[in-house]
Amino acid sequence: MILGRVVGEVWATRKHASYDGKKLLIVLPRLFHGKNPTPIVAVDTIDAGVGDEVVGTPARLASGGQNFPVEAAVCALVDRVELSDDVGRRPLRWLVGA
Repeated sequence: MILGRVVGEVWATRKHASYDGKKLLIVLPRLFHGKNPTPIVAVDTIDAGVGDEVVGTPARLASGGQNFPVEAAVCALVDRVELSDDVGRRPLRWLVGA
């Protein structure tokens, strides 16, 4: 799963048939495997827009196992995230828009 911010949209006049009626978003991961995350293209499944904080998942999971030629699918809008490094410490709070 990927936690990130929608930073743009992709517009294409010619595209794979599986993209018909779907919006493609550019998502910049906040928390990801690498140290310097790069933007990824994700299919929008929830009508997200630029500036939204979102959760993404591999596109095959969101498409019901179909072979989908895209990296990820946006599957949730984020209201708030809390992180904790240690059970005994107070969690860090991250509010969307802050």
